[in-house]
Amino acid sequence: MAAYRKDFVVVLGLAASPLIALGYSRFAYALLLPAMRAELGWSFATAGLMNTVNAVGYLVGALGTAWLAARVGQRAAFVGALVVTVAGLAVTAATSSLPVLLTARAVLGAAGAVAFVVGGAITSTICRRHTAHQSAVLIGTYFAGGGVGIVASGFAVPAVLDRFGPPGWHWGWIALAALAALGTAAAAWAAAIAPTTAPERGPRRTWPGGLGRLAAGYLLFGAGYIGYMTFIVALVTQVGFTPRAVTMFWVLLGIAGAVSGWVWAGLLRTAVGGSAAAVLFVLLAVAVGIPALTAATPALYFSGALFGLCMLSLVSAVTAAGRDAVRPEDTTAAIALLTTVFAAGQVVGPWFTGVLADRTGGLQLGLGISAVLLLIGAGFCKWQPARVPGA
Repeated sequence: MAAYRKDFVVVLGLAASPLIALGYSRFAYALLLPAMRAELGWSFATAGLMNTVNAVGYLVGALGTAWLAARVGQRAAFVGALVVTVAGLAVTAATSSLPVLLTARAVLGAAGAVAFVVGGAITSTICRRHTAHQSAVLIGTYFAGGGVGIVASGFAVPAVLDRFGPPGWHWGWIALAALAALGTAAAAWAAAIAPTTAPERGPRRTWPGGLGRLAAGYLLFGAGYIGYMTFIVALVTQVGFTPRAVTMFWVLLGIAGAVSGWVWAGLLRTAVGGSAAAVLFVLLAVAVGIPALTAATPALYFSGALFGLCMLSLVSAVTAAGRDAVRPEDTTAAIALLTTVFAAGQVVGPWFTGVLADRTGGLQLGLGISAVLLLIGAGFCKWQPARVPGA
């Protein structure tokens, strides 16, 4: 039990990776998007393009993660990527140039992918030392970091904008960079004492087999969820949410994400193949579909809470299914493969949703299509088998 408690503390430190790579680097953009659109004169398509290039960077980072970790080691890749992320957030705060902002978003995507994948691989290595229930709690704790990041940004960014107004969006990014620097220190400490794999020079499996159905579902997850996370703050602002209500909505979503690992620990513990992921896909589709059908305030709050409760745990479920579908030595490559297809799905989602919004005058149609994609993804994951022992 003492070993489990120690590993739990280590995973808490590692959880600063999704906190930074997802909560600050990716998702907090939704909070700053309305102010940036107002100050910089962007269309919805341009606003969506910012997250599309972020997803392209994420795709490039995911493709190179297994190679980088094999060359320099997991620890160096993990900490280095987080340092680059802090620098990218600082650059975003320092310019109004669209080309520079797009470049910074791409770099943030690449660095975030490396930190996220390697942190997940280290956590998965730790999980193999514990029981199924303990492993579910540990991996849920790691991914819950993203929810904590959403909560922290939900308090920090609106407070900055409330003080400085829309022109203060630069200060919002500065606040995120400062918070990310603190998180990087915690993650570096955890990585220093966590079990990692040494750099490898010999042959290795870059694309492990047996993940086809899970990967197809994860591709649709990337395409289906990102439109919601990019534009939901813009949508609730359009329908009349006050700044205080927006903060409450975002923090509720983040709190739900932060506790989701414990809520779904039992589901993850008893899952076979991609069965847990399939359940969460369906629930996430409901959450994304609600704003496409109604602007009622209680329904939108319910949508945010359900989305937060499912989004990060779905990542946990897919990661666990991918880990269980391959040999232990292929864990990093498997997570990198899944993250690659996840990133590929995110490339089109924000831009496509933004284009539809510009043409239809609202975000509802894009969110409805996203919900359908998530339902199809549930079917793929439902039929993902677990690895046969010894295979």
